Amino acid sequence: MASKTRNELAYNLGIDLGTSSVKAVLAAEDGSETRAASAPCSVDHPLPGHAEADPAQWWDAVVGAVNSLDTAGMNIRGIGISVLYPALILFDEQMQPIRPAILYCDLRAVAESDELLKRYGQTGARALTGSAFPPGTSSVTSLMWLNRHEPEAVGRTARLGHANTFLVNKLTGEFTIDFSNASLSGLYDTAKNEWSKELCEIGDVAPDSLPQVLPGDAVAGRLSEGAAKQLGLPSGLPVAAGAGDVVCSALGIGVGEESELFVSCGSTNCFAALSTEPDFDNDLVNTSYLDRRTWINVGSTTASGAAIDWFVATYLEAGDYDRFFELCRASSPGAGGVVFLPYLAGERTPLYDPRAKAMFFGMTLSTTLADIARSVAEGVCFADRHIMETFERNGRKIERILAAGGGTRNELMRRIRTNVTGREIASSGLSDVSALGAALLGGIAGGCYADWRRAAAVARGAARFTPAKPDMAIHRSYERPYRIFKKLYPRVRDLFG
Repeated sequence: MASKTRNELAYNLGIDLGTSSVKAVLAAEDGSETRAASAPCSVDHPLPGHAEADPAQWWDAVVGAVNSLDTAGMNIRGIGISVLYPALILFDEQMQPIRPAILYCDLRAVAESDELLKRYGQTGARALTGSAFPPGTSSVTSLMWLNRHEPEAVGRTARLGHANTFLVNKLTGEFTIDFSNASLSGLYDTAKNEWSKELCEIGDVAPDSLPQVLPGDAVAGRLSEGAAKQLGLPSGLPVAAGAGDVVCSALGIGVGEESELFVSCGSTNCFAALSTEPDFDNDLVNTSYLDRRTWINVGSTTASGAAIDWFVATYLEAGDYDRFFELCRASSPGAGGVVFLPYLAGERTPLYDPRAKAMFFGMTLSTTLADIARSVAEGVCFADRHIMETFERNGRKIERILAAGGGTRNELMRRIRTNVTGREIASSGLSDVSALGAALLGGIAGGCYADWRRAAAVARGAARFTPAKPDMAIHRSYERPYRIFKKLYPRVRDLFG
């Protein structure tokens, strides 16, 4: 049978809003072809611990990225969205953002987080929302902070939402949010998949100010004529509600079984596994997935690739990663006894401590720059192992680990991660898995796939994985430094200011 031509193939558009760029991907429905473009955006840090972004800049980047794609004559069936999450946005009556979005990595609301934890406790908080109200990562903490510090802005607020609320509104005029983003609002009963009246009262949120909650692959609306003109696309295309980037990444790499663990390696490393039960007593962040019977358990570091970026920019020359890995090779497993805690911006899983600090431990007069460099790479991988163990703490057996992202591109880094964890890890060459997952959501909304499981199967069939097996002798040599790694934080925790 002859292959279909470009005009005969159906394509779906995925829009991926990240911290530093917006990526737009056109993906053929059979997985045979993708093409991508991007446009920059940025995060602002107006005060230490604050992380904000301008939604207007996001939209400009979306327009730039989509217009950079060659869509002429293509049979586009649907549009899907992947977003960094959560990103709290206050809207006025005209759905215009009142102030910059407060991002997931914002740490200003530590006191509000502590207040909610004192009220509910770790167990109660997780049972209700799926997480333990981490600052920034649970939007209600940021909202409580705004009530206390920016009451004028809150007073002008008519509606609340996240990044995909904003993008769906710009694309279609509708007011929606998906399961995964709602789960990290801190206002949502994640097990029941509905807004929590109790939490809304605590956050002083009127129910009519909240978006309609939809599955991420549901049709949120149709592309408006105004948005279509800006993007160079036909109006009327179905637009999916979209989902958080972790959800889209898991879909884009083809995760479909509870025994599979996916890791996205980037500035932060994010681990995710599916679950068919809302059992949230697991020291993870838990959100709903793409239907009412599936949840996704998530564990994240705060600074993984970011720790390497910091070391390169501080001790070498910005961007000289070749030199960094040359230094790593010049040292040996165990980094000459140096152990690095990569808590440069606090830590998430499993510590959930925004006050945690990074440190080098074990340096002597014989320590070399190569040892210090390698300790950074190993410390990042020790944090990965700590998260993997958290996933298996309650009896879950991880049988397959799939990895993607920029942090998988370097062969030495892949080897260190595999040897530290003692696990075989299959890495995909795909760098845009969240954008691909967004395109798959668009494909479901556009009728290309019956449901997310069928879309995941297509993604899995198109993926190319390179497995890496651990050297168990080297893995055993890491046991002592890893024990030291896990003991360091509890020993010094009381010293963090």
